Amino acid sequence: MKKMFQLMAMAVVIMAFVACGSKSATPEGATATFLKSYQKGDYAALIDQMHFSQELTKEQKDQFIQMFQEKAAPEVEKKGGIASYEVGEVTLNEDGQGAKVNYTLTYGDGSSKPDNIQLVLVDGKWMIDGGK
Repeated sequence: MKKMFQLMAMAVVIMAFVACGSKSATPEGATATFLKSYQKGDYAALIDQMHFSQELTKEQKDQFIQMFQEKAAPEVEKKGGIASYEVGEVTLNEDGQGAKVNYTLTYGDGSSKPDNIQLVLVDGKWMIDGGK
């Protein structure tokens, strides 16, 4: 009886994890998480959501964060911040290991900018393709 209860409890926990799912389980979810970090100015989280061909050192991550703070942040601030974002069409690569996701940023001043982002599937998790 005790063993049966343990198995049932474990099944409930597993179902909860599956039901909740990970936002990085889809290209759309990974893109939305990335854009939310960008909207909040959380550049450390932004970098953590990117995949590079080689793992970044702490110094390299710090350089990327500094670059976002010096280049991207002032441009976003000039436009009144990012008011909202919308994730659009997803195009999967033929091999299913990459995707292009269209999105639109809407700024506080009312202007908007359509763009797209490349993602790559790494160990079952969609990540922003940081390139080489």
